[in-house]
Amino acid sequence: MDILKSNFYRLTTLLFFILLTNSFALVNVTADNPFFQYTGRIDFTDATQPKIFWAGSYIRINFDGPIVFVQLDDQTGQSYYNVFIDDDFSNPKLIDCQAGAHNYLVSAALSDTIHSILIFRRTESSTGPTKFLGIQINDGKTVYEPLPKPQRKILFYGNSITCGMGNEAPDASADDNLYYENNFMSYSAITARNLNAEYMAISKSGIGVMISWFNFVMADYFYRLNPDDANSNYDFNLFVPDVVVINLLQNDSWLIGNLVPVPDSSQRVQAYMDFVRLIRSHHQNAFIVCALGSMDATKIGSPWPGYITEAVYNLEILDGDTLLGTHFFPFDPAWTKHPRVRHHQKMADSLTAYINTKMGWLTDVENQNLNFTPVQFDISQNYPNPFNPVTTIEYFINEPGNVKIIVYDILGRQVTTLLDDFVNTGKHKITYNANGFTSGVYYYQIVTGKNVKTKSMVLLK
Repeated sequence: MDILKSNFYRLTTLLFFILLTNSFALVNVTADNPFFQYTGRIDFTDATQPKIFWAGSYIRINFDGPIVFVQLDDQTGQSYYNVFIDDDFSNPKLIDCQAGAHNYLVSAALSDTIHSILIFRRTESSTGPTKFLGIQINDGKTVYEPLPKPQRKILFYGNSITCGMGNEAPDASADDNLYYENNFMSYSAITARNLNAEYMAISKSGIGVMISWFNFVMADYFYRLNPDDANSNYDFNLFVPDVVVINLLQNDSWLIGNLVPVPDSSQRVQAYMDFVRLIRSHHQNAFIVCALGSMDATKIGSPWPGYITEAVYNLEILDGDTLLGTHFFPFDPAWTKHPRVRHHQKMADSLTAYINTKMGWLTDVENQNLNFTPVQFDISQNYPNPFNPVTTIEYFINEPGNVKIIVYDILGRQVTTLLDDFVNTGKHKITYNANGFTSGVYYYQIVTGKNVKTKSMVLLK
């Protein structure tokens, strides 16, 4: 059935193209046009056919006329692209690339005015590079200078979650069909749009900090222009981010037992510190968010958020690095697959709120324009953290009712209940005295009738 659909699509497009070219003269606008606006790690060695590798790379073009074709030369015929007309993000045109050079009809029924198109790579680099050749528009029409790029820049380093693996798959389907991988609807891209920031993602399914599902880790990969070439070095001066988000260790949590010898806790913390230092060496002035989730590495009792928290604390103390923070996406035990779009949207909302708190990027007016919904039910990171032995936890309740705040140890055992009482709407705080408890990572969880949130904290004595 998929083969029949693909052949029908090709035949229909070919016939329509023949009819169009017989009725309208078309003109090629090559990829080296100075009004084409590129974002991403793109190889411009040949400016007439730049190579696109990474999920989340995109091109903006303004043009006039009723007809537009996109010209792509895909190496494998396995890559997918979204094309949006006039920023209508609810109605993408999906390009299912065929191997080789092809013209893909985007629209032949536009109003005869100026339009914009956004060409966005959905799939990760494993599907091979695509050469962008340009566009075709009506003869006598032209392209126009686009609006300036956003001043803010945000960069993500991640694994399959950041890629968007399986995010558009039906709930009952497997995660690994690339047709259902859509980086545009990943938490990372949504967060960038929420924050009106230029976006870049360097991500690969299966990759880790200490171990991957293949024979290299992110330290061997993050610097590459061409992801398949270890000697292909990207010029980091071409994209200087204000914020860097690292969302790794999920694959490490699954595979760490395969290392010989198996790293102990201190070695895991040190490995993460080494990687963050490596990222810092290339992004000296960026605020780095050390994130994790939303799969089972952040489940209750998991030690992996604690490794990140301890690593960040050590970097703050040892290196004096004040541009660091942590943000953990909670694991839903009722959902064990890769996150779907609805999960990514929640992740993006919480990350947007966190970055806004740290960077002060959004105003109330911008919130309304971006349809960004501030988090109303929330529990803040305890302060101080790490602590000895007293710390304060603030929380916000958006409707009155019974509220529980429970503390667990690293094995998921309940050690104390800080609150179990009726609480009115508003902002509240509670003090936790851990006198009598041993040093280590603990989790505190707030529970209401409709919501649950969990964060980690470190007791150091």
